[in-house]
Amino acid sequence: MPTVRGPKHVVKTGKTSVLTADEARLLLNAIDTSTLTGLRDRALIGVMDYTFTSVNAVISMTVKDYFTQGRRG
Repeated sequence: MPTVRGPKHVVKTGKTSVLTADEARLLLNAIDTSTLTGLRDRALIGVMDYTFTSVNAVISMTVKDYFTQGRRG
């Protein structure tokens, strides 16, 4: 019986694009904050932008994950 080979797995490495400060501000300002959904989206995107956190990490956060150190949160 002949063996069957799958396609070769190739991983391409590259840089993840990062928003500039101006692009981040434009993105956050474009979100309609007159609704709860807009406020939620702006908060999630803001956390991801300022902390370089993944979507999975942000959506699994709880209130206990936020803490202050001196004057910083």
